Amino acid sequence: MAKLTIKEIAKLANVSPSAVSIVLNNRKGVSEETRGKILEIIEKLQYTPNPNSRRLLFNKTNNIAVLFRKNTSPLEHFFYSDLNRIILHECEALGYNLIFTSVNIEDGNVVLPNVIRAYDADGVIFYGDADSLLLNAIRKYDIPYVIVDSHVLSNDSLSVNADYMKAAYLAADHLVQLGHLDIAYVGSSFTSNFGGQTFAGFKKAVGEHSMVIPIQWIQVDAVDEASAYLSMKEILSSGKHPSAVLCAADIFAVGVIKCIKDHGLKIPEDISVVGIDDILLARYLEPPLTTIRIDREEMGRLAIELLMKKINHEAAESKLLSSYELAQRSSTRKYR
Repeated sequence: MAKLTIKEIAKLANVSPSAVSIVLNNRKGVSEETRGKILEIIEKLQYTPNPNSRRLLFNKTNNIAVLFRKNTSPLEHFFYSDLNRIILHECEALGYNLIFTSVNIEDGNVVLPNVIRAYDADGVIFYGDADSLLLNAIRKYDIPYVIVDSHVLSNDSLSVNADYMKAAYLAADHLVQLGHLDIAYVGSSFTSNFGGQTFAGFKKAVGEHSMVIPIQWIQVDAVDEASAYLSMKEILSSGKHPSAVLCAADIFAVGVIKCIKDHGLKIPEDISVVGIDDILLARYLEPPLTTIRIDREEMGRLAIELLMKKINHEAAESKLLSSYELAQRSSTRKYR
């Protein structure tokens, strides 16, 4: 029955093809008796609508594309793996297929994937800070899009973002509440917007408690666990070790923890460590990492909600996450 058409179903049910289309798309416009008769025929014949026919008829592909920038940092890989799972679940619940694909910028030219160039997606989700060249390229195809976890707030694009300044402040405040006043910072300046936000949150907490932080304790060259290890090595070579370290991302904490152990120090007895993100790996570190949880469940749900509004030509506004929770584990303790 693979070649069965809407017209043939309409003939069997003694109704118009438009009535069959209404039932297939679960819309109002036919009686319950007619709907039941059509559904009975569809079930009996195991009819599956031809995706190409549906596309032509309703101008929909039922595909959502997630675009990744090539050569993204390990930090993004860990964070977005959880987000992928959540967005996939949301799409499946709405009857959409999720397509993961990559985009690149070569010599100032945006290389978009075939799924975009062939108009084979109803909407696009982009993770992280979107380059203006990329956004301009997508806009030419007039495909609705949402940016998720951008560190640049813009009125030109619909987005779902987290307040990393607030997250870093909460992480630093947690350490202060435990009695730590000698706190080092390991972050990144390579993603300047993210690094600026997390450092601003750390600096705010430091300022509120009049802490004096040695310049060598401020490290902003981390991009992964290996570079975070070197950053912590610089901190420990300052002649005095801090009582606690705030890592701007959990992946940085992996390198920091290893470096501390390699120097014969214990966590949290000698140095407490806190991170931001609560990636899956955080709970399996030794000791398990205390971190600020960025609510990716809310982030993924809001992203699909906004994208569906854009696809359906409804009004939508960018969202900032409302939930930031301390996941307290064994890597921090009261200062003694």
